[in-house]
Amino acid sequence: MSRPRHSLFLATLAAAGALCSPGLFAQTVITQLTTSTYTVAPSGPVTADELAFTFNNTVTEVTTFTAGSSAYKTGSTADQVFIRRNAVNDTRSSAWYARTDPGVFSAPHSEDYGLLLLGNNLNRGSDNTFANGTGVSEGNIERIDFVYTTSLAADGSMGFAVFDRGAADIHDAFKIALITGWDALNNVPTSYSQLVSQAPNWTPALNVATGFDYTLFRYTANDDLSASTAATETGNQGIGGVVFTIDNFNITPGTPIYGYSLFGYDVTDGGDTANLINFNNDVFFPTGTDGATGGGGIDLAAVNGITFSAIPEPSTWALGGLALASLAIAARRRALARAGAQAAS
Repeated sequence: MSRPRHSLFLATLAAAGALCSPGLFAQTVITQLTTSTYTVAPSGPVTADELAFTFNNTVTEVTTFTAGSSAYKTGSTADQVFIRRNAVNDTRSSAWYARTDPGVFSAPHSEDYGLLLLGNNLNRGSDNTFANGTGVSEGNIERIDFVYTTSLAADGSMGFAVFDRGAADIHDAFKIALITGWDALNNVPTSYSQLVSQAPNWTPALNVATGFDYTLFRYTANDDLSASTAATETGNQGIGGVVFTIDNFNITPGTPIYGYSLFGYDVTDGGDTANLINFNNDVFFPTGTDGATGGGGIDLAAVNGITFSAIPEPSTWALGGLALASLAIAARRRALARAGAQAAS
């Protein structure tokens, strides 16, 4: 049976699109970064507890990165973040800032834990994010939701990157899932994609961002970072990153994506992703998570809530264009042949 001309045209486009597809199928360690650095106006006054320090309001944002054979650029950024804490946990938080001199820090100061993490800045982040406890280092968080006000349609070019401060080869485990349903009235997810695990110690021999000095700030009022209880612990580490694609989450193209959630490595869904919704259920969200590399110890860099887009290679575009032209010519020839046959009859 002959196919209508519009069907031939759609088939031509589909075949060319398959050739142009970036072909991204696996979570992959990030091996190279390009960044842009600039200074912003302070978001608010530094609190009395931290007046002794200088914050230079410098942003070092990720603009592109390479993972495997693919390159990515920044795309849409979430405009909401929700920190989910189980009520049985202690109310502590920990933050880190890159340090240029004693008492002098690169990034803008943040008085809110969620806003500390949301956005695109390699100069600050959280410490032992998903660890539970009453010591000085625990973050006591069960889940972090990064949410887009307007959903995005899933496509194969999307990448979701996570960056961790740490020594090379000793980066922390965590889990991630895409938010596929969202209750905007109550600001809670209603459905999730497949839960994906990232095992510990996932970087190559070198970090994607080389070592820098940092200082840890400790707080005891949930997401309120206006009163530091300590700012004396220091260290020198770099940053590693890993990217996940739509294929990792078993998502059908076109599925609405409202953002994504990060979890400690010991979180499970019991075979049903609906169990990821209630973070107060300690069957699936353990409340005794330790701060080890294989537990809840991830030290997130503040590059979160961003959907990165794969950049097709020029040769791929050329191949796709050639395929489109060749298929269009073939379709045209078949159509003319049919028209001639019909006229002859």
